[in-house]
Amino acid sequence: MLVHPFSWKKASTAAAICYGVRGGGAQLAVHITPGNYDTDRLIEVLGELRRFLGGEKATLLWDGLPSHRSNAMGAWLNRQRSWLVVERLPAYAPELNPVEGL
Repeated sequence: MLVHPFSWKKASTAAAICYGVRGGGAQLAVHITPGNYDTDRLIEVLGELRRFLGGEKATLLWDGLPSHRSNAMGAWLNRQRSWLVVERLPAYAPELNPVEGL
């Protein structure tokens, strides 16, 4: 359980389950931001994830959040194909999203 004296009225969480990072087992990477994520903030978070992974390749499972589908995100993702593959989840499929229960 995460406990912190945040003074924010709303917080959003992005999470990644990372398997085999640096030759180890599974690790959980969590990012919390005040308010909502937008395209620019998600791009920053994915940059942080890339550094966390130390250059390893990743597959990203994403739902249909508007900032996941923006033109700016699409252009950024196209430039990341050397390390990042994006798989879209069906419109509403929490049972397929490994971090949904978090």
